[in-house]
Amino acid sequence: MADQDKAKSELIDELVILRQRIAELEAIEVRHEEIENTLREREERYRAMVKAFDGIIYICSEDFHIEFMNEECIKRAGYDAIGELCYQVLHDRDSVCPWCVNERVLKGETVRWEVQSPKDNRWYYAVNAPIYNSDGTVSKQSMIMDITDRKEMEEALERSAEKIKRFAYSVSHDLKSPAAAIYGLTKRLHERYGDSLDEKGRRYCGQILKASLHVGALIEKINAYIEAKEAPLSAEEIDVREILQIIKDEFSPRLTIRQITWLEPEIIPAIKADKLSMLRVFRNFVDNALKYGGEDLSEISIGYQGNDSFHIFSVSDNGEGIRGGDYDSLFTAFRRDVTSKAVEGAGLGLAIVSEIAERHKGTVWGEPGKDQGATFFISVSRDL
Repeated sequence: MADQDKAKSELIDELVILRQRIAELEAIEVRHEEIENTLREREERYRAMVKAFDGIIYICSEDFHIEFMNEECIKRAGYDAIGELCYQVLHDRDSVCPWCVNERVLKGETVRWEVQSPKDNRWYYAVNAPIYNSDGTVSKQSMIMDITDRKEMEEALERSAEKIKRFAYSVSHDLKSPAAAIYGLTKRLHERYGDSLDEKGRRYCGQILKASLHVGALIEKINAYIEAKEAPLSAEEIDVREILQIIKDEFSPRLTIRQITWLEPEIIPAIKADKLSMLRVFRNFVDNALKYGGEDLSEISIGYQGNDSFHIFSVSDNGEGIRGGDYDSLFTAFRRDVTSKAVEGAGLGLAIVSEIAERHKGTVWGEPGKDQGATFFISVSRDL
């Protein structure tokens, strides 16, 4: 009986082990089915994307033989050229294209580039990416989109921008002298013959003087805006504290009269930038704080923070802030906040700062203060 019980026990153990293995195999089978379903779904998704893409897609092997062509690629070639050499079919060449990035892709790199095809002189945007095959080989997938229309539009915009720039130069130059003449003659009229004029005449003289000054200031702003976009950037190591001292001295009378506190961080590093441009940036930020901060403005604070890529400066105030919080629109030329309607200005100051930031490989933005007021930031690339 003992031997029989032992045999039964061993049989039961074997059955348990067998059941476990069967369960494991069933789990593997289920997992295998899930993997197949996932691969099938991805394959269907890929095919749908390929069908929806209106550009050229083809896949070629390490030795440049075409393995796959979408309908657009077949149309371009004129026939289904699977198995043939890609550079012969697509570019009518007897050898590998000089701009081909096959080796970089086969090393695992995804490459994006623009090229003008010698076959039809049209411009194309290409994305070349590696595809890892189950047998260990690597194929190159190329997705190519015709961007000739975009290129032509960009060139047209550049030509248009050049015309606008020349027009702006011409207008600002032609208006500057007449505006100065109107101001000078009106001032002389007011000084010499003011006593002969009645109250209305003197008021008219005052209005003409004010308007001619405004025209002159607007012309200067336009020139500054053009210069910010076009003048050569003279990047040098500058002491930002020196710039801040110049700005502080410049606005000192207004700061003193209004009893506004000026704050600076203890540490501000020297940076590489265009000195005149940075003077314009801080002058504009501080001037805006004084002009639009309102009667309750009592503090202007300069801030600095840095990271591996940028120096970031800020100018904060505890004034009225920006009504509605639409900071982004303020950096558009001739766009002004509703709170500034009572203050004279051309709406070009922050647009000039935006151009300066872009030329310093940085950005400019604004944010509401923690409790009140506004803070404006500019980042300057360390790589200039």
